[in-house]
Parts: sequence; structure tokens; C-alpha cells
Amino acid sequence: MMKKLAGLTILFLTTIVSFSQYNSEYMTIMVKQKKALRMSTTVPTLQELANNFERISNAETDKWHPLYYSAFCYVNMSFLSKDPKTKDGYLDKAQQFINKALEIYPEESELFVLQALLYQGRMQVDPSARIQENIVLAGNALNKARSFNPGNPRAYYMTGLNLLYSPESIGGGQEAACPFFKTAIEKYTDNIPEHVLSPTWGGEENQKRYNKYCSEID
Repeated sequence: MMKKLAGLTILFLTTIVSFSQYNSEYMTIMVKQKKALRMSTTVPTLQELANNFERISNAETDKWHPLYYSAFCYVNMSFLSKDPKTKDGYLDKAQQFINKALEIYPEESELFVLQALLYQGRMQVDPSARIQENIVLAGNALNKARSFNPGNPRAYYMTGLNLLYSPESIGGGQEAACPFFKTAIEKYTDNIPEHVLSPTWGGEENQKRYNKYCSEID
């Protein structure tokens, strides 16, 4: 059994090295890793996937998707963790990957949505001390996300989420958030992913928040 596992590990690493020569293999591995990500709900499984995506990004230096998904894993690991220092450590690691991805595609809407999600993660570490600064940072990132791709449903969902937890004194609150949740529903319905590796998350979460906070307002 150990020999078999060792053989699979060598095969995986060999495939990573050869991505530049065999683009179809890159796609096959990335699709497999993306599917695994949908089922990953623990820190250890997310860490393994983050490492895999990082290896892929080291081989495919001109592509933003591996960097995006590695960062996405770390952001989610932060949400799953309880220790504040550990949370920040995961977010620091995610920020490194986002920065690298933005160097490749500085106008990619999905990267700014993920940046906003990271800022929301920063807020959760210490809400009382961090909420004001990070709400503004997240809002700025989401403005860019919507401007670069007005059809991106996650940009509207995350804007709604950001407003929902913002004080009414600075334009936030339930009534401010609901139009964005509603628009996000429409965008999720109409959206056709640009690429098989494009992010697709958020639809169910957006619908749940709309049902909870907005069904009576609308």
C-alpha cells in the first residue's frame, strides 16, 4: 500500500513539472482539485489543496487560477480556525497569493472579490478594532470587482454581505444590503462562467441571506 501511495505521489509531482508542456494535463489536474475543493470543509483538507494549488502555480506562472484557489483555501481556513493569530497567519498567506495573481491579471474581477472576502476575514479576528477599516477596504475592492465585470454575481453578493454588517451610520444595514442580494440572484441565474476553472461559489449563501433578511422588504 505504501509503495502504491509513493508511486501516486511521484506521478502527481511529475505531472506538476510537465504542465507547461502538456496544457491538457494542467486542466485535468486543476479541474480535479477544484472539485475536491467543493467537498473540503476542514483545515487539513484545505491545507492539502492549498499546497497542491501552490505547486501548480509554481509551474504555471502565467495563470491566475491556481493562485486564486490557493488563496481561497487559506481564507476559508481562517474562517474555520479559532485562534486569532492562526487566523491572521492564514490570511497573510492568502494575501501573498492574491498579490501574485494581481500582478498577472490586475483587472480580474474575481481577485477583487476574494480580496474583499479576505478583508471580511480580518474583521472576524477582532471585530471591535478592525470593522471600520476593513469594511472600507472591502467596499473599495468590491467597487473594482463590479467595475471590471458588472456581470460577476459574487461581486454583488459580497457587496450585500459587506453592507449587511456595516453600521447604518455609514450607509450599511439590512435595507442597503438587500438590493445587492437581489441583483446577485439575477446575476447568478444569468451568469455563464467564462472558463471551466472560473469560481462558481456563493449562489446558495446569497439566496439564504436574501430569504432571511430581504423577502419581507422586497
